[in-house]
Amino acid sequence: MASGENQGLQIALIIFVMLTILLSVTTFMFFREYQEADERSRKDQADATKAAQQMREAVTDAEALKKVIGVGENTKVDEVKTILADDMKKFATTAPAESQFYHPALEFLANTLTERTAELVAARDTIQQVKDDREKVEKAKQEQVAAAEENARKAEADLASAKKEFDADRKRMQEEQADLARQLKEKNDSMTELAEKSKKTETELAAENKKLASYNTFLNQKNEELDPTSGFEVPDGKIVWVDQRSRSAYVNVGSSDGLKRQTLFSVVSGDENVGDDQKTKGRIEVTEILGPHFAEARIIEDRLIDPLVEGDKIYTPLWHPGRAESFGIIGKMDLDNDGQDDRDMVRDLIRLNGGTIDAEDLPDGKQKGELNLHTRYLIYGDPPDDVAEKAYTKLRGDAQKMGVRLLSVSKFLDQVGWKNQKQTIRFGRRGNANDVPADQPDGGRQPSPTGSVMSGFRPRRPLGSRGLGGIKSDTPATPATKKSAYGP
Repeated sequence: MASGENQGLQIALIIFVMLTILLSVTTFMFFREYQEADERSRKDQADATKAAQQMREAVTDAEALKKVIGVGENTKVDEVKTILADDMKKFATTAPAESQFYHPALEFLANTLTERTAELVAARDTIQQVKDDREKVEKAKQEQVAAAEENARKAEADLASAKKEFDADRKRMQEEQADLARQLKEKNDSMTELAEKSKKTETELAAENKKLASYNTFLNQKNEELDPTSGFEVPDGKIVWVDQRSRSAYVNVGSSDGLKRQTLFSVVSGDENVGDDQKTKGRIEVTEILGPHFAEARIIEDRLIDPLVEGDKIYTPLWHPGRAESFGIIGKMDLDNDGQDDRDMVRDLIRLNGGTIDAEDLPDGKQKGELNLHTRYLIYGDPPDDVAEKAYTKLRGDAQKMGVRLLSVSKFLDQVGWKNQKQTIRFGRRGNANDVPADQPDGGRQPSPTGSVMSGFRPRRPLGSRGLGGIKSDTPATPATKKSAYGP
């Protein structure tokens, strides 16, 4: 009995010792984890304090910068960029692209003003030289007249002894005087013409000097506001939904943006740039305005391996939200290789979208209209023949001087989204537009059905939900149950 009790006590003691060891190890581990967590917490708190301090310093720096450059604290960077772009178009169109900012543009115009002033001084020196030469001629004329009169007096003194010789000498002298008078008249006319040209040049240089001085004053005022950079070309909108069954695309511009039916757009991927080197993946034409910032367009052209999807950018040089563009047109434009000039079609494309044509060359070599500060593009075709080359060359040179963008007619049509319909064969029927989300963010209405498709044709919304520049689309996502003609 005593042996059994001792054995029980030994077992209990062993269990107690094991529990004590286990509890000690557990306590040590928990304490170790607590120390590590406490160290991490202190480090995170220090990092948060440092980040908050940096944020306050950044906000203080931004407010100080706005105050220094002379804009309001609530002025948005996009608003300042818009002001800069407008100012460069109005007052620094002759400056190179790398100088299209306030400080470089001011330096460029100041240098130009210095050059014009030097030219004006040189012109004045030339005028003074002409005046001096004219005075010398007058003086020589007076001396010659005096000599002629002296000869006449001598001839009269010798009249009694040599009347015949005198008559011959007098005749010869009269002829010489007549020739001298003719030469003096020609020289006088030449000097008068040169003086008039010099005066006209001086007037023109003075006007240019005054204009540059005005620009210089304006840029001095604007130079203290801001000096951001901005791209020349920006997208006009983006695709927010595509219905491949009906060959329709829906875009985020509409009636409030001044969009019109039949406006053509080229389409590029959401991660590509628009403009001269854009990689066009398709073309669309606006068919119906559905809301202030929502419209339906038909797909004119796309590729099966790279279809139009949500987030693709749309662009046309003909139009921009809220404004129409101004153009110049030069050269021959045979778009369908039939030997006929298709310039009227280019004019119609521009005017259909509310654009204006400021200047163009005529077949007789004359120029119609003038390029100005609001002219954005000069669309050029093939060089004309010798008769019409004068206006073509002049307008092209004016565009380069004024900073007007030169755009070939082929690139223009590609960016516009134009496609030669004579070479297009369309198959199939339009699908059902009821698949478009009914609730649009701007209050736009849902389009009515335009047709039907086979029951086995499965729709889907295109992959991707990014908008232009990473901005979230303002059109609600299509329900998850929708599918696409190209698969789920």
